[in-house]
This record gives sequence, structure tokens and C-alpha cells, in this order.
Amino acid sequence: MKKVFLFVLLIGSISYYNLTAVDVSLGFVGQFAMSGAVADSSSILPSSFRDFDMGYSFLVGIKNNITDNTAISILADLGYYHDGYALKYDINGSRATENYQFDSFMVGGMFKFHFFFMSLSAGGGVKIPISGSYRIEDNYSNPLGYSGKYYLDRGDITDIFDNALIPYVKVSLDFHILNYLLIGVYVNYDFALKFNNSDYLSNVRVAKESISSLDIGLQLGYFLNISVNR
Repeated sequence: MKKVFLFVLLIGSISYYNLTAVDVSLGFVGQFAMSGAVADSSSILPSSFRDFDMGYSFLVGIKNNITDNTAISILADLGYYHDGYALKYDINGSRATENYQFDSFMVGGMFKFHFFFMSLSAGGGVKIPISGSYRIEDNYSNPLGYSGKYYLDRGDITDIFDNALIPYVKVSLDFHILNYLLIGVYVNYDFALKFNNSDYLSNVRVAKESISSLDIGLQLGYFLNISVNR
């Protein structure tokens, strides 16, 4: 704990003596990823990546130059994200597949450490699903004979899940071109959505406890840094 305190104090001291180097940072980032989902498991690693996710973020915050080649940024992250959870099962020798799709409003924050033409980022936040869909393939015969696709609004989602929010953490490694353009890779983990098994789909779904996902993808963006003279 003492080491953490000293590290924070060091960063704070460096920032204090470099207030003249503070920039306002504005950015737009598009994200494209392969998604692997996990159902009813404590594991965070999916066995396969079967779906695609995408989204975009508006970022606003401050960038503080520490040296000529290093800087730190603290950014608010607001945007839209589309999540897909594709799941496959083998039940008594029969193949069953189900798929969840969510369109969410995303609110979070991010810390970036810049060095030369690269940056390392870590952050997190929460996704608020606004609408979505659920699909189960016809080749799976459940006891009540349900199959097909179900469209979900916000009310349906809050009924299906105990807490209809998706907390997430994200890390990325980015390369900056001409100080404005950004291209990078990122890993995003969505913590588990836990089912409320009293909902109207509880006798249709294969997964009964929770779903979570891990995304690995590419991001492209544009940043504008505006100097603030003091």
C-alpha cells in the first residue's frame, strides 16, 4: 500500500510541475472485435470466438506531457456498443445453439500512458443494454417446442436479468500516426449477466445461470489535442 501511495504521489508531483503542458484531448474511436461467450461458468476464457462485436466511442479529457516523449491522459469514454453472445451446446447428442445480441449505451473512463508513438490504455465502465434479441436454432427440440427469434426491449432485458447492466474492463495498445490518427488492438472483458429464472424465457433458454464474454479486436480513431496556456 505504501508503494502504491508513493507512486501516486510521484505521478501527482510530475503533473503539478508540468501544468503548462496540459492539453484538452478529444477523440473518436471505432472498434471491431471477435467475441467469445461463456455460459454458466466461472471461467473467463471462451472455448471459441463465434460472433462479432462493434462500437464507437467519443472520448474527452486531459493530456499532460511529462517529458518530450512521454505523457499521460485521463479520459471519459461515452458511446455505443453492439455485443453478441453466440453459444453452442451438445445436449444428449443433439446440437443446440443460442445467440444474444445487445445494443448498449456505454459510459466509462480510461487512463492512457503515452511513450514515443505508442500508448498503453486501461479502463472500464458499464454498458446499459437498450434493446436486443434472443435466438435459438430450430434443430434443438426443447420440451415445450419453442424455437425462433425473440426481440427484446429494455423492459424485457430488465425482466430477464437480475441486474441488466454489463460492467466491463478494457486494455489496449495503440500506435499513433502523425499525432492524430490511431490504430491499435484491444481486449475487452464483459462481466457476467446473471439470469432471473422467473422470466418468460426461462423455459426456453439453454443457459440458466449467466453469460459473459471476452472480445479481442482492432480499433481505429482520430484524436485532437488542444493546448491550454497557463
